[in-house]
Amino acid sequence: MAKLKVISFGLGPIGSSIAKLALTRKEQLEIIGAVDANPALEGKDLADLTGDQNHTGIKVVRSAGNLYREADVVLHATSSFLSVAESQLLEFCENGVDVVSTNEELAYPWVAHRESAMRLDDAAKKNGVTLLGTGVNPGFVMDALAITLSGVCASVTEVRATRVLDATKRRVPFQKKVGIGISPKEFEENVRTGKFGHIGLPESIAMVCDSLSCPVEKIEQDVSSKIAESPIKTEHFGTVEKGRVIGLVQDGRGYSRGRLVARYHIEMYAGAENPRDEIELIGNPTIKLQVPMGTPGDIATAAIIVNSIPRVVEASPGLKTAKDLRPASSVMTLNFTLSCQNYPRIQFFRFAYASLERT
Repeated sequence: MAKLKVISFGLGPIGSSIAKLALTRKEQLEIIGAVDANPALEGKDLADLTGDQNHTGIKVVRSAGNLYREADVVLHATSSFLSVAESQLLEFCENGVDVVSTNEELAYPWVAHRESAMRLDDAAKKNGVTLLGTGVNPGFVMDALAITLSGVCASVTEVRATRVLDATKRRVPFQKKVGIGISPKEFEENVRTGKFGHIGLPESIAMVCDSLSCPVEKIEQDVSSKIAESPIKTEHFGTVEKGRVIGLVQDGRGYSRGRLVARYHIEMYAGAENPRDEIELIGNPTIKLQVPMGTPGDIATAAIIVNSIPRVVEASPGLKTAKDLRPASSVMTLNFTLSCQNYPRIQFFRFAYASLERT
C-alpha cells in the first residue's frame, strides 16, 4: 500500500505530539506539510516543535494552500469548539482531503450541533471526503469503550462512566483549563462563560445512548470547583494555598423517556486520589471495567488520531463518529535480538530432528 500523505494542521501541544507520532510511522505515512496560524511558528522546522533532534525539512506555514493537491489526510488539532473549527473543516472538504480531528464537539455533533453536523456531512459527501472527530475522551474512554462492552450484554438499563485524573500529570494548558491556583470566584466566572469544564461530555452520552437504541431527550451538566483543604505543591503553579482551586468536578446525566439512563462523572484536580477510568453497564449481565491510573490523556490522544487514519481512509464519505467505524488499532513494535529472529528456524530444526528420531 502506498504511503498516505498527511498534513499536520494545528501545532499546539497536542498537535505537535500527533505530528511526532506520525513521523515515526515512516512505512505508512509521509507528512508533507505543517500548518499553524500562529505567526511565531511560521518558518520553523517541524522538528523544533516535536522535539526531534534531526530536522525534517518541513517548514511550518500559516495556510495549507497548494499542499491540498498532494494530501490524502489532514490531522486537525486546533479548537475544541465546532463553531470555531467548522470553517476549517469545510475547507478540508472542499479540497477533497479526509480528516481526523481532535475537535471534541465533532466527536458526536448530531444532538447539540445538528445544523453544523448536517453542513459538514453534506460537504463531505459532495466532495468524497470522510470526517472523524475523535480522541481519548470523547472518542474512546467514555463512549467507544462503553459501546464495545455493551456487546456482551443481552440488555442495558443504565450506563455509568467515571474518569478521575491527577491534573498535575497533564500539560500546562490542561492545568490552566481546570483552574489550578485561582480563586473560587474566578472559577465560577470561567464556568459561566464556558471556559472551564470538560468539552465533549454531552457528545459521549449521546453517542452511547444512540448506539444502544435509546436516544436521549435531555442532557444535564454540573461543573464545580475542587478546593484545596490544605496547602498543596504543584509543579507549575507553586504551592496552592488552602481555599484556592485545585481543579474541578463535572457530572453529566442523560434522560430518555423521562428516565435516567446515563450517569457520567469526571474529576480533574491536582493530587486526585485513585486515578482511574471506569465503565459500568447495569443490565443483563451487569459488567464493570476499570483501568487503574486511567488512560494517559496526551499520548493516548495522539495515538488514537494517528491510528484512526486507516479507518477514515477506508470509510465511505461523510461525517463519521467512533461508533460508525471499526476500532482503531496500533502497530506492533518488534525489538528482536538475533536469537529471537532465528527462533522460528530453530524450532523448525528441533521439530525435524524429533521427527527423525521417531522414524
